[in-house]
Amino acid sequence: MNIAICDDLPQFTRELRSKVEDICAKRDWPLDCLIFTSSKSILSANLGGTQVVFLDIDMPDLNGLEVAKTLRSKYPNIVLVFVTAFIEYAPVGYCVSAFRYLLKQKLDSDLLMVMDDIWEKLRSSSEMLTIRQKNGMREIPLNDILYLEGTPNRMVLLHIKNFSQPVEAIGKLADYESALAKKGFLRLQKSFIANMSHINKISSYQVTLCDGTVIKASEKYYRRVHDGFLLWKGQHL
Repeated sequence: MNIAICDDLPQFTRELRSKVEDICAKRDWPLDCLIFTSSKSILSANLGGTQVVFLDIDMPDLNGLEVAKTLRSKYPNIVLVFVTAFIEYAPVGYCVSAFRYLLKQKLDSDLLMVMDDIWEKLRSSSEMLTIRQKNGMREIPLNDILYLEGTPNRMVLLHIKNFSQPVEAIGKLADYESALAKKGFLRLQKSFIANMSHINKISSYQVTLCDGTVIKASEKYYRRVHDGFLLWKGQHL
């Protein structure tokens, strides 16, 4: 579970992280946790691999709701949990599809339930892609795939977040294009298919992914690529 915590009170971020770590250890869940103590710091970070953000609503400079709007536009599938000391703030999260609200004064009693709900949501939303390799079949979570790259020797390279090397799969890129056509993937050019949930922007015939990777889009099909991404993004805000 890849989690980020953002609160302008460093002591609270440490407390929340400690409790999250304890729960994950007891549940035997792998955990990677990032800490941010300002709106500016989390918005300038690359959260391409982050699944969950615990976000304080009442922060100086830019409040949590404004931060959430930006995060939702950049990372449509991210799970947002608002953390607040004021129950009156709860209704504001509807416009950004907040997953849960966590009252700071009820941290001890409610955090375990919230974490269990998050785990179930991540499990249920993790659709798998089955690939064929030389030593058998393998399943890869669709949400983890950044992009697919075709090669001349009937092999496809799957570039996966948090993996230093691509995963090899037997087959042609065209085979994967048809399998992924309705699952949020977009053909950029002859050799590349990208996961739209990991696209940061498309401009000047270039597609920039959330991890910083830049892929040239086909000039011939650039309008289709550009419009296809905008349509998908509009449906997932």
